[in-house]
Amino acid sequence: MLITPRRREGAPLPGDEVRRTPPFKGDVEVTSQVMACLGRLAHVARIRPADPLGPEVLPALMDVSLSWMSTNGFVLSGIEDVGGKLYAQSW
Repeated sequence: MLITPRRREGAPLPGDEVRRTPPFKGDVEVTSQVMACLGRLAHVARIRPADPLGPEVLPALMDVSLSWMSTNGFVLSGIEDVGGKLYAQSW
């Protein structure tokens, strides 16, 4: 899949910036797991990089939900942990 973040530190990015940003490539995996920063079980989306030995390319998306879907794509929305701070994020 090609994944493009749609927010920076919780603030929506302008549409032209989203379109100019090169997407990350990888498999999207959604699981349920206990997240220490939330102190509870959550649905979590992660990007498995094309190179299985490569690092995570984006922070995990916690409390993830499908917020939009069409023939050629979809948007997942949730919360990401960046440096110990939680922000809204959409891919």
